[in-house]
Amino acid sequence: MTFRRAANAVRGVCGVRGVRGVRMQSSWTPAVARGKVPAYDAALAYISEDAAQQASRAEDAAKAGSDAAVVDALRVTAEINLPHVREQFISGEYDLTRPVFRHLREQAWRRGGPLAQLSERLVLMKVLPDVLPEITPTVDLQVAFGTGRGVGDHGGEGGDILAGVFLPPRLTRSAPALRATAFHSDERKYTLLLVDPDSPDVEASSFSTYVHWMVTDIVLSTAKSEVSGTELLPYIPPHPQQGTPYHRYTTVLLEQQSGAVAAVPRERFNMREFIAANSLKPAGIHFWREQWSPASRAVVSAIYADLGVEEPRYGLPGRQDKLKDELGRRHSRYYPQQ
Repeated sequence: MTFRRAANAVRGVCGVRGVRGVRMQSSWTPAVARGKVPAYDAALAYISEDAAQQASRAEDAAKAGSDAAVVDALRVTAEINLPHVREQFISGEYDLTRPVFRHLREQAWRRGGPLAQLSERLVLMKVLPDVLPEITPTVDLQVAFGTGRGVGDHGGEGGDILAGVFLPPRLTRSAPALRATAFHSDERKYTLLLVDPDSPDVEASSFSTYVHWMVTDIVLSTAKSEVSGTELLPYIPPHPQQGTPYHRYTTVLLEQQSGAVAAVPRERFNMREFIAANSLKPAGIHFWREQWSPASRAVVSAIYADLGVEEPRYGLPGRQDKLKDELGRRHSRYYPQQ
């Protein structure tokens, strides 16, 4: 085994995990017993020596009053190749307040596939621009309903929801569990909206946006990922109407950059005007789809009963008789009325 191959083996491969743990001690042990392979021992020694040098540079920079971002970058460089750090991250047992784990977690999200898949589905299913004109996510927003191993393209009973999948209305009767992974160490406030851009608007013969849930003043940082704040609009379960196409239930996280945010009307909501009026910045997004079916009839009807609203049913307009006038009288196609 060459020195380079040994060093690469020690560094390991960074996995993609969505769980932030709290245990800081690693149980990592060398893959090869000391003394068995000299190149492996040399690789471990080299990585350890390099880490110590970089850590010393980081401490010197901190004492000199250097910018926090510079100090954090040096600390990441000092720890990122340590085998026990890599093992700890892959296991999911890490703390995002440490710069190295924050860096690894963000890279796994941005380069490991989850963000790319989300972005692709937002465009393919026209969540962009129907809900937002554009967004560059800075917060990893994860949505879970119930418990389980997750719900993906091939189904599932509960747990983390893959963006864009179809869910049955029975699974979304209760509010989801949300986890928002922010990559900034300072505390910032956010507003959460769950909207349906596919709500039928009979008067306009079109669709409008309906607000199912609104929570403001959610404080997030690397140390706080729980989505908890002031609930301005209580959660109303999705209730796709019979006869309508599928609905894209979209959860949007908006950074509050100035002042408090007031409640909004649920019906005919305009996301763009709301963002502009409150100086908000889109930071995170997630969505799933639902559609009425005979199997969901009872659940949807029960939700309407709880709301005290008559359940609407939609369908295609009947075929028009082109030979009838506005009074309903039918005339000959060959002898038009004079």
